[in-house]
Amino acid sequence: MTAVATSTDIRTLLKLALPIGSRLITGYPATPVNRVSHLRTRPPIFGGIDGHELVLVSTNSLSNYDHSLSLETVVEKLTQTQASALGVQGTLTPRTQQIAKDCNFPLIALPDRVVLPQIERAVQRLLSDRDSQIEHRITELQQMLQRHAAGRRGLSTILNVLARTLDRPVVMYDRNGQIISRGVPALRGQDWDAHQSLAGGAEFIRRFDLEDRAFYEDDWQIIQSPAGITAPLIHEGRLVGYVSALSAGDAPDDFDLMALEYSTSTLTREVARQQTIELGSEPMRTRTDWITDWLTNPGADDTLLALRAAKDNFQAGVWYAVVLFQWEPGSERSQGIFSADRMVKLIQAELRQRRIQAPVGQYTDRAVVFFPLDEPQQTQRLKQMVDMLRDMLLKGIPDGGVTAGVGRPAMGLTTLRDSFQEAERALSLPNPLHDETPVAFFGDLSLYELLRGVSDPNTLADFCEHWLSSLIRYDEQHHTDLLPTLAAYFENNGNMARTAHLLNIHRNTLVYRLGRITEILQLDMDDSNVRLNLHLALKINRLLTTF
Repeated sequence: MTAVATSTDIRTLLKLALPIGSRLITGYPATPVNRVSHLRTRPPIFGGIDGHELVLVSTNSLSNYDHSLSLETVVEKLTQTQASALGVQGTLTPRTQQIAKDCNFPLIALPDRVVLPQIERAVQRLLSDRDSQIEHRITELQQMLQRHAAGRRGLSTILNVLARTLDRPVVMYDRNGQIISRGVPALRGQDWDAHQSLAGGAEFIRRFDLEDRAFYEDDWQIIQSPAGITAPLIHEGRLVGYVSALSAGDAPDDFDLMALEYSTSTLTREVARQQTIELGSEPMRTRTDWITDWLTNPGADDTLLALRAAKDNFQAGVWYAVVLFQWEPGSERSQGIFSADRMVKLIQAELRQRRIQAPVGQYTDRAVVFFPLDEPQQTQRLKQMVDMLRDMLLKGIPDGGVTAGVGRPAMGLTTLRDSFQEAERALSLPNPLHDETPVAFFGDLSLYELLRGVSDPNTLADFCEHWLSSLIRYDEQHHTDLLPTLAAYFENNGNMARTAHLLNIHRNTLVYRLGRITEILQLDMDDSNVRLNLHLALKINRLLTTF
C-alpha cells in the first residue's frame, strides 16, 4: 500500500469515514491514523504493518486464512505491531475486548452489514481528499435519516442517528422553544444535562420575527452561538420548530454545519407529520394521496385503494413498474431547493404531453411513478422512458443531479409493493455507482448486492484479474478505450448500432475494436460462458474501482 501524507485520528474516522453506527470499544479516540488496510490472508499476516495503521477484518473470513485464526489471536498479535486500531465486522467476545482493554489497544466494532473494501476506500478518501469524503458522508447521512423517516421510526431515532454522526447532542424544539425530542451521542450520554443547560433560554428564537407571516424553505439561516448551531424548520410557509447541534465542549466545524443543513428537510417533514397526528387532523388530500396511504399502510385493503387509484388512471389489469426519482443537491447549495412536489408536477406535465396515463405521486422526498407496460418484458422501452424523464428533470433543477430507481414490473397493488421496495433499494445503491449509472434497475441491484456480500474482496479481485488483466494493461500501455467499449457493448445487449451511437464512433470502428478485444483476450466471444464471465468481471471491476 502506498503511503499517504495526510493523517487523522479515530474520533474523526468515526465521524467522517467509518460506517454510521461504528463504536469505539476500547482505546483512545485521539489515537492517530494515517493508513488503512485489510488483514492479510497469507503469511506474513502481521508483517509490514506500518505505524498508525487501521486494520480491518471480518470474523467470518478468519476461518479462510492459511492458518485459521481467532479474533483474540489477531488482537494479541496487532498489539505487538505499530497498528493504530482494529476495525472488526462480526461478534466481539468478552475475551477479545478484555485483551484489547488490557493493552489499551483501540478496538472498533463495525456494523454487521458493511463492505470492508467500501470502508477502506472511505478512509483513503478522507486521508487524501477530505472535502470529497465529507460530501460522501453527508449523502450517506441523508439517506439513513430518510430511511428512518420513511419507516416511521420517530424523531428520537432520527435525532439519535444525527447526534451519533456529529458526536454531539442534538435537540429539537417547537416554535416556542419547548423541547420536543433529543438525540444523544454514543459516548456522551452521561454529560447530557450539562450540555443541555447551555441552550437554556432558547435565545435563538429571538432572532426570528414570529408574527403571522409566510416563511419559505430558503428563508432561513443557521444561527451560531456559544451553545452550538441552530436551524429553523419551515414547512409549507410555516415555522414549525428548530433543531440545534450543541457544542458539547468543542466548536462545530464545517461538517456539522453541512450535516445540520442537509438534515433539516427530513426533520421538518417528520415534526410536521407528528404535529398533524397530535392535533388529530388529516393533511389536505391530494389527487394522488392514495399512493401515500398505499405505502404507509401495508395492511390496508388494496381493493378499496384500487377504487381510489382508478380515479388517477390506475388500472388493475395493467402491468406497471414503480419508478422513484430523487434529487441529489450539488456541493454549492446556493441555487435553492428542488422539491419532490416540483418533480411530480414536471413529470405529470411531460407524461400528459406524451399521452401516457401513468399515476404519479410523492413519498417523502421522492417522486413515485407507476409506469404502464403492455407486457412485463418491455424493459427496453421502460429504460428509454426513465432516461427521458430524468433528462427532463435535470433541465429544471437548480443544481446537483437526479437519480432513479426502477422496480420489477408487476400487476396489482399488492404485488406492486415488491416493485416499490426493489426501486427503493436500487435507489439506495452507493452514490459512486449512481455517478456512472444515474438510473439503477432491479437487475443492477441484485447483482451488486450479491457482489458486495462477498466477505473476502480478494476473491473478487482475483476473478477480475483473471478475465480482464490483459485488456486493462493494453489500455494503459496504448492509451486506448477497449475496456469501456466492451462494457458499453454488453450494456446494450450486443446491439452494434446502439453501442456505436453511445460511444459516438462509427460502426466500423466498433467492429475493429471488438476484433482487437478478441485478439488481446484470446477468448471465443461467441461462447456464452465467456460472455457471462466477462460481463460479470466488468461489473466487479466497476464495483472495486468505485469504492
